[in-house]
Amino acid sequence: MSKVLIIVGSRREGNSFNLANKLKEELKKDRIISKIITPGNQKIYLCTGCMDCDENGACDFKDDMEDNIKKVLESDALIFITPTRWNTLSGDLKIFMDRLNPLYTKGSLKDKKMISIAIASKGKEEYSSDGAIYALSSFADSAKMKVVLTRQFNNCLDATDILEKEDEIKELASDIKKKISC
Repeated sequence: MSKVLIIVGSRREGNSFNLANKLKEELKKDRIISKIITPGNQKIYLCTGCMDCDENGACDFKDDMEDNIKKVLESDALIFITPTRWNTLSGDLKIFMDRLNPLYTKGSLKDKKMISIAIASKGKEEYSSDGAIYALSSFADSAKMKVVLTRQFNNCLDATDILEKEDEIKELASDIKKKISC
């Protein structure tokens, strides 16, 4: 049975949160266990760049990242969902990724499957979410993770716009199931 950790890059209960919950429902139908975390709503200190984790394999900070790191390690795949802000990922997601450095230094993320999803408020022709996907892919590449799927949703300005994309969500869930089971 596969385990998936869904990391939501928005503090609001908007499109990213709604998509995470829809994916969790769809994955559950195939007995795939998934957990959702929202780093922006947790107590997570900013990485100071002290590099102690390079030496001892653990961060000196005692905060919610200790539990998050355990969840990352227990998961077969990570799904990052981010709203697009200035054509890149959310600050909360960047902070979360920075704090995964202890896993990077130990090689613990190597070959872990990753799915990147960016949600833009406007149409692709007006406002791109390519930068968010690139940032997530660059992180995965540095950590030697395997990006098995990327997806972009556009025209999701209002908090529930994503819920109108039911067919796209079901297709995404189907693709995720295929990618994490192989």
